[in-house]
Amino acid sequence: MDKEIRKAIPPHSTDTVDASWDGPGMVARLKNDADASYYRKMFAWVDPEADPNTKSAYKFPHHMVDVDGNIGAANIRACNAVIAALNGARGGADIPDTDRKPVWNHVAKHLRDAGREPAELKSAEIKKEERSYDVRMVVEEADNKKIVGHAAVFNKLSLPLIGFREKIEPGAFSETIQKDDIRALFNHNADYVLGRTKAGTLRLKEDDIGLYIEIDPPDTTFAKDLMVSIKRGDVDQMSFGFTVQDEEWRKENGEQVRVLKRVQLWDVSPVTFPAYPQTDVKVRKAFADIGIDWEGLMVAIQTQERQYIEQVIKILRSFCPQERTETAGLETFKRKLELIEMED
Repeated sequence: MDKEIRKAIPPHSTDTVDASWDGPGMVARLKNDADASYYRKMFAWVDPEADPNTKSAYKFPHHMVDVDGNIGAANIRACNAVIAALNGARGGADIPDTDRKPVWNHVAKHLRDAGREPAELKSAEIKKEERSYDVRMVVEEADNKKIVGHAAVFNKLSLPLIGFREKIEPGAFSETIQKDDIRALFNHNADYVLGRTKAGTLRLKEDDIGLYIEIDPPDTTFAKDLMVSIKRGDVDQMSFGFTVQDEEWRKENGEQVRVLKRVQLWDVSPVTFPAYPQTDVKVRKAFADIGIDWEGLMVAIQTQERQYIEQVIKILRSFCPQERTETAGLETFKRKLELIEMED
């Protein structure tokens, strides 16, 4: 693919308009048989792995489109909504962190052309996830006791998460264990350090099973107590904290499967209780499985786009037939969002 049509689309000057914004409606008006030069006028970002001659390859629509599919003025409210999304208003924009600033530059140019000062771009929040496995973890009795086992298993489907399952591809840890300074913790708690790769007290490698770990625990009370609990079988699970660098979504046996292809490892931890996926991941996939664009919904709420919110309520109402009024449906939806935030 030509470098010119990769990722964030460079800023450009167009007419601007301050009017109500219906993102899904504007995208629906776009021509389906156009090329990349046409779609680039509408959006601020393109997926470098997708076909740029299809509108599904693009994100952050912010231009008006007439009934004949002609792309017109940049919508001020849509540009503000893009910045709100970049700043986490919809759970965070699902693009690489390195693309956030260029996308901001794109819509900020439209806002300045309209005489508006764009909101500042906030620092990207690291979205750390945790996973746990039932694996054999033991304390090796030697001159210096060691905790050994596997923190992750390759090519093994996870238990059903909300809307998807997950597995780890061999090689997912190969880069991070060579270059990153990784800790071994107890229960992911930085107050209880068991080992560290930089200090040589934590050793990691990929083998045929998964991510193999070897820890030289310190001569401290908590570490001694932990080794007793491991030997008794009271603590028998390992977990790892990570951020995703590369992933792939597949359909396997009718299920959505998230394949972790490359991750940045933060820590490995013997854990008392298994870790669960972050609410952000669960919610996005759960909504997608019933036909709701989570990111679009968060922008609609932020910008109070009634039409899109009503479409979402209609979908949710089909799963809650007892809700008979728009007001009741909206209140129920708000309560669900509040519960989601409480779980986070």
